[in-house]
Amino acid sequence: MLAVMLGGAPGIGKSTVARRLLELAGHGSNLVQWVDVDSLWLHQPWRVDARMTTMVQSNLRAVADHAAQAGIDVLVITWVFQSAEMHHLVTTLLPSATRVISVQLHAGHETWSRRFEADPDRPSVSEFFDSRYSAAQVTPADHVIATDGLTPTEIARQVASVIALGLA
Repeated sequence: MLAVMLGGAPGIGKSTVARRLLELAGHGSNLVQWVDVDSLWLHQPWRVDARMTTMVQSNLRAVADHAAQAGIDVLVITWVFQSAEMHHLVTTLLPSATRVISVQLHAGHETWSRRFEADPDRPSVSEFFDSRYSAAQVTPADHVIATDGLTPTEIARQVASVIALGLA
């Protein structure tokens, strides 16, 4: 199984690109699954503590193990990867035979701000989100895709090319 860690700043378009990648994969021969790490944090009452962190890690490990057991060819994992340590953490949760490629989506600050604020459920860009944007922009990755001026489908095609995802 190939695990693709698709990262970037919050609101940069990771989820949209992952959806487009799944659509493109529907025309190929590889079985592709997507998991968004942020969705594993959906719990109430909201808190980040040792118990919740263990829960998220266990959930991601279970998804990856089940994907490998099911013969998934490509597991796309989206998250705001904002450090090499985050890549390492996810890698430690994957089955041992998993090949891993990290792809970081980049955008200029203006493009990112526009995308971020386009979601009506998201707050305005604040110092917190701006700092996550800056950290994600400098996070080392195997591949970086500059997304300014590209549609989500064009970005997904670039991801597919980077990971050698055979598309019909």
